[in-house]
Amino acid sequence: MEANIAFVKMHGAGNDFLMIDDRERLLDLAPAAIAALCDRHRGVGGDGLILIRPSASADFTMRYYNSDGTEAELCGNGSRCAAAFAFERGIAPRAMRFETGSGIIDAEMLPRGVRVGIGQVAGLRLGVALASSKLAAHYGICGVPHAVIVDEGFASLSPDEFVRAARAIRRDPAFGDGGANVDAVKLRGGNRFAYRTYERGVEAETLACGTGAVVASVVLAHLGLVTPPVACDTAGGDVLEVDFDAAPTGATRCRLTGPAAVAFRGTFRLDECGRL
Repeated sequence: MEANIAFVKMHGAGNDFLMIDDRERLLDLAPAAIAALCDRHRGVGGDGLILIRPSASADFTMRYYNSDGTEAELCGNGSRCAAAFAFERGIAPRAMRFETGSGIIDAEMLPRGVRVGIGQVAGLRLGVALASSKLAAHYGICGVPHAVIVDEGFASLSPDEFVRAARAIRRDPAFGDGGANVDAVKLRGGNRFAYRTYERGVEAETLACGTGAVVASVVLAHLGLVTPPVACDTAGGDVLEVDFDAAPTGATRCRLTGPAAVAFRGTFRLDECGRL
């Protein structure tokens, strides 16, 4: 395909994505092409790529791809960007519903950002023993799996030290063949905490992770350390708000609120992706 393909670079609390309106279903992007576009040195750069496509049962469908080209079921910050992108283009109203790989979620444009009803946290496990670390871990799934470690020392490691330690935990046998994202949490007092995330598929630390904020909030609530709503300080300096209804195996009616902003707009040619 030699035609110019329009995209919008957006970020949700520093978690950045290439947004593409593909309602005509013209794109069939190979993983290598997505990885080339998301490459921060040779491409546009991004933590992921999102295609907006039609839906028979909602306002639109969001297809989310990690920066390595693999498709994931859900991205919390990406879903907020998808909602803002669709609203700006008139694809969806201010209050909307859209399909994701983990089901239909709802979203609403607010004066202070975008709120998404991100579903549930399931499969909660507290006090998971790790083969890769002596640290205590907790586990939950919000579309994608997360290992949450509440430890000030771990959360305060240098970027290189954190990536090395988190990379081992990400593939720990306790989390199955697919592994898990890794969230390091530092309590701030009250219903507030700071966190940083190593994301699988990106295979690096990102400035924020929406589903990570949700799972970490639910874990802390089950540990008796916070009550919703919870303020989550991201590694990039933004604040996400998480609200939910606690449940025995996690939480229901999880809501994630935060910013979704346009960084820039551009075009690319698919036949040039390998040379970006």
